[in-house]
Amino acid sequence: MDYLIGLDIGTTAIKGAVMSVDGKVLSTVSGGYNYFGEQNTKLLDPNEFLEVCFSVIKKLTDALEKTDRVLGVCSCCASGNLILLDKNSQPIIPIIGWQTTVDQEDIDAFLTQKEQDGFYSIVGWPLRLRFPAAYLMALKKHFPEKLNNAATVAMSAEYLNFALTGKWGISHSMGTPFFLIDQEKGVYNKPLLEKLGISEEKLPPIYSKGTVLGNVKNDIAENLGLSGDTKVVLGSFDHPSGAMGAGVFEEGEMLLSCGTSWVEFFPVSSREFAISTKGLVDRFMLDGSPYCVMKSITSVSEKIDALRHHYLGDISHKEYDDLAKLAPLGSNGLRFGFTDDDYNIGGKYSQSDIARAIIEGAALILKENLEELEKCGLRAEKITMIGGISNSAVCVKIVSEILGAPVEVANGQAAGAIGSAMLAGIGVKVYSNEKDAYSKIHS
Repeated sequence: MDYLIGLDIGTTAIKGAVMSVDGKVLSTVSGGYNYFGEQNTKLLDPNEFLEVCFSVIKKLTDALEKTDRVLGVCSCCASGNLILLDKNSQPIIPIIGWQTTVDQEDIDAFLTQKEQDGFYSIVGWPLRLRFPAAYLMALKKHFPEKLNNAATVAMSAEYLNFALTGKWGISHSMGTPFFLIDQEKGVYNKPLLEKLGISEEKLPPIYSKGTVLGNVKNDIAENLGLSGDTKVVLGSFDHPSGAMGAGVFEEGEMLLSCGTSWVEFFPVSSREFAISTKGLVDRFMLDGSPYCVMKSITSVSEKIDALRHHYLGDISHKEYDDLAKLAPLGSNGLRFGFTDDDYNIGGKYSQSDIARAIIEGAALILKENLEELEKCGLRAEKITMIGGISNSAVCVKIVSEILGAPVEVANGQAAGAIGSAMLAGIGVKVYSNEKDAYSKIHS
C-alpha cells in the first residue's frame, strides 16, 4: 500500500498523520518541544526541534508494514520561527519562537511609520513586534555580527525540510509569516532586504506549495523508516492546511481552527477583497484563488489552560467537561475577558460556572470578531471546527451556543496534518488539486 505523511508543526508541538492514498488514516502521533528564555522571549534548541520532528516521523512509519511505501512527506507550519545558519548549515542562534516580542524602537530604527503601515498591503499581515521581520531588525540593531555571519536566513519548517533533503525552499503560503515576501508578486521584498542587509542568496528559493523540494537523503531515510525515493513536498501555513483537511474551500464557509491561537478562516474570491477586510490574508489554493482571510485570538489556548489551572487545579479533560456541561448558558453572569482581571472574580461562582465561562469567554471573542468580519462582507453559512478543543463535544456545543449556529467537526486535531498529507499527494501526482484530493479520500 502507498502512504503519505503529513506534519503540522504547531507552536508547542508537532502533530503527524500517515494516510493511505485512498484516505485511510492509519496513525496519528504528536510530540512536544520545550522553549526556554526570559519573559517575552521563547527560544527553542534547533537540535531538539529536529529530534522531536524525526521521532514523530519514525513513530508514523513504525505503523506501516515492510511492503508499504511512503510516497511523500509534507509539513504545514504555524507562525514564523526564525533561525540563522552558518556556511556549514549549523545554527548560529536558537530558533526564535513567534511569541517572542521585540521593542518598537528596534523597528523604528529601520522603518518609517509610513513603511510600517505599508507592510499589510505587501505581506497580507500587518507588521508587529513579533515574527521574523521584527526579529531580524532587532538582530541587525543589537547583534549585527550574527546577521552578517549568517549564510542562511530561514524558518524552522524550512530547516526541517533542509535536514530531510539537503535543499532549501519555501512556499508562498509558508512564507506569509516570514514577512519578507511580496505576497501578490510571489517574490522577496527587495527594499526591505536592503534595509536589513540581507542578500536574496541567503534566503530559501520561493516555490508554489505542492512543489517537490527533493528526495529524503538516504541516511536520514533509513533512520526514519522512509526510502530514498520518498519525496519532500512544500506545504502551507497551518490554517490553510487545516482548511484543506476539513474540506473548507468555498466562499460562505468558515473554519474555526482552535489550536494555540483560535482563528476564524474564510475562503474569499480575491486578494483585493481579502485586503479590504483588514484580516490576515494568505494565498490559499494552488492557483492563488481563492485567497483566504483569517482573524486570530492569539495564544488563547494558553490563556484557557492558565485559567483552568488557576481555578480548577490539575483536572482531566473529562472532569473539566463534566463540570462545564452543568452550568447554564451565560455561566450565571460570569465572563472571562482574558485580562489580568480574570484572576479576581471572587467566590460567588461555582466550579461549573467557571469551567463553562472559560470556554464561553473565548467563544464570545470569536463572536465579536465574526460580527466585525460580517460587516466587511464575509459570510459564515457553514462553520467547521478543527483543533484540540474539537475533541470535546461539550466545548463544541458551548461554542455553537455562543455563536448561535451549528458547528461541525472535521478531522479534529489531525486536520492540519491531513491537509499536509493531501498536499504531499498533490506533489507526487496522486491527486490533481485540493478538491480532487478531498473528494478521493472521502469517496
